[in-house]
Amino acid sequence: MDIYEYMEGYDREFDENEFDARLWAAMNEPDFEMDDIFEDFLHEYGIANAHEFLKQLRIKKGMGLI
Repeated sequence: MDIYEYMEGYDREFDENEFDARLWAAMNEPDFEMDDIFEDFLHEYGIANAHEFLKQLRIKKGMGLI
C-alpha cells in the first residue's frame, strides 16, 4: 500500500480527527505495512511514531471524537 496515495487529499492541519480516522482505516487495510515509509509519513505530520499515534487515537475514540 502506498500510504501517500491512500492519504492524498487529507490534511491533518485542516481536520485532525478526519485525518486520524482515515489513517486508522489505512492501518486496517489488508495490504498495509508498518515500515520505514509509514514511519516517515507519521514524522511529516508531527507524530513521533506509530505507538504515539495509536495512543492519541485511543484517547480520541474514548472521547467520541472519531
